[in-house]
Amino acid sequence: MNQRLPLRVLHSYFAVSLLVFLCVQILKFLSFSRPNWIFHYLNDFLTIPIVATLCLHIIWLLRGDNKIRLGAFTILSLVIMYSIFFEYYLPKKSFRYTADVWDVVCYFLGGIVFYILQKIA
Repeated sequence: MNQRLPLRVLHSYFAVSLLVFLCVQILKFLSFSRPNWIFHYLNDFLTIPIVATLCLHIIWLLRGDNKIRLGAFTILSLVIMYSIFFEYYLPKKSFRYTADVWDVVCYFLGGIVFYILQKIA
């Protein structure tokens, strides 16, 4: 895997997403006033592309082939897993988590963005 890193657009999106995610977390920690959608939905939208990119890199590392791409079923499985865990299971176990159908929509839209970005090489 000493070749040039493929999927330049996906990796640029990943870097920007990670930076935005960290900025939102810092703003949340510092208690800045903000529109609600930023704290409630932006990170959910960014989650699947970030996690899926990390998973793709792990697969590349294990297989030694950076031509591998995640299929629609795999991405959908990741979205469903996150939705069930964070929007169904955790809200029943902790008051810190709330179930929200819009979070599921954000996970799904993030999955679509990831799928498209890995297709444009």
